[in-house]
Amino acid sequence: MKKIFFVFLFYLLRFSSYSQGVDNLWMMGYDSYAGPPFGGININFNSGSRVISYVNRPMNFGDVSATMCDSLGNVLFYTNAVYIANANNDTMMNGSGLSPSFYSSSVGLNGLFVPQTALIIPRPGDNSKYYLLHGTVDDSVAYAHHIYYSEIDMSLNGGLGAVTSKNNVLLNDVLIPGRITAVKHGNGRDWWVVFHEGHTDRYYIYLIDPSGIQFQSNQNIGSNLTSALGQGCFSPDGSKFAMYDALNDLDIFDFDRCNGIFSNPIHVSINDNAAGGGVAFSSSSQVLYVSSTAYVYQFDLSAANIPSTKTTVAIWDTFYSPQPPAATSFYLSQLAPDGKIYMSCTNGTLDIHVIDYPDSVGLGCHVCQHCVHLPAYDNFGIPNLPNYHLGAWQGSLCDTVTSTGSWQTTVGREDVNLFPNPVTRILYATINENFKIKNVKIFDAFGQEIFVNFSFIKNGEYLEVNTTSLSQGVYFLELLSDKEKVVKRFVKE
Repeated sequence: MKKIFFVFLFYLLRFSSYSQGVDNLWMMGYDSYAGPPFGGININFNSGSRVISYVNRPMNFGDVSATMCDSLGNVLFYTNAVYIANANNDTMMNGSGLSPSFYSSSVGLNGLFVPQTALIIPRPGDNSKYYLLHGTVDDSVAYAHHIYYSEIDMSLNGGLGAVTSKNNVLLNDVLIPGRITAVKHGNGRDWWVVFHEGHTDRYYIYLIDPSGIQFQSNQNIGSNLTSALGQGCFSPDGSKFAMYDALNDLDIFDFDRCNGIFSNPIHVSINDNAAGGGVAFSSSSQVLYVSSTAYVYQFDLSAANIPSTKTTVAIWDTFYSPQPPAATSFYLSQLAPDGKIYMSCTNGTLDIHVIDYPDSVGLGCHVCQHCVHLPAYDNFGIPNLPNYHLGAWQGSLCDTVTSTGSWQTTVGREDVNLFPNPVTRILYATINENFKIKNVKIFDAFGQEIFVNFSFIKNGEYLEVNTTSLSQGVYFLELLSDKEKVVKRFVKE
């Protein structure tokens, strides 16, 4: 009964978010110059159900599609990782020439054929600005050497927006191309963004907050990934992460939205000779699906032994759309605002697949093959969308504002500042004179209280904390007054 109520509540929350339709418009398909059956495809979820239409549009989407809308579901801008278009379908001011490389130049305006190489993140604390995280392929072995970010300001050019900073190099390394994924921080405002190094088990984890984008940590966990077609995905509630590709099979982790740390790795052998595939969670975050060329697999994440729950819920039925060689085999997956999971195909096709009841364990999930008919060819892709609607992790140490006992707990109060951060030895906190501290505590990333030496200096203007005894990692400084508890995060190097 609890699970049924939770699922119902989640759907209720999803329905209430339709008015906040930043992710309600999916853009797919080819450019429209040749006319039908080529052209743009819009799948619109503003009404609560999918509405599919043909659109005359100059942009050609490959594997990559990222769209940002306003709260009413009206398009602001979109991209195929080669250029950015505005609401008038024109190239946004300074929006061309993204992701420079020989490969990007070769495909030109056709867009990149590398899954998840573009992701749009609203800038925390500024409703008019956005970050576009993007990449490409930079060598003949099909690895990326850079992760880029570009900045978009929608207050410019009469509301059509402009790219104010472009192709900034965020990370240099040999990287798995694409698979740029993100999840809301536990404070409900900031974002964690994740990339994967090539030929290793290393994840790079970055934090996006009002001050910008900064490196947080790297973590060695899971499989050594080599370049292959695949997909990464956070669960809707942000508590889990899955990574799948044809060569390295499936990894599942727990994720802590407060400290940005993966844990409890589970590896699942798929071994079905797939050429590529995708992964998606159900709305409740309790059921996971892998779309693997000829098969769709389901996993029950509530089970004690997750690999043992592997269930084949679909086998490709050899359908072609409209005829050979356009096979409707399974490729990328994405959870939609209507609670269903949609899957693209490994070819340009006029039909894609849908899982109607993803929270149902077993064949009752109903994988409906080639049941979503399109007015034009879909060019392999499906949008790369994080859960923009995820709120704060209620009751956690990084919850933005919550009520706890007789205190109000605040994370990120502007008149309490920590420096240097990261810290190697002495951490200082500046304190507003109106905030009368009664107690000071330090907690590690798992909520355990850590005892360290601290003192007040300059008549209480500064708090001095000796972090010498702390191991490297993420910590939280708690300052307690009569009526308020301020929690600030810092990193010990």
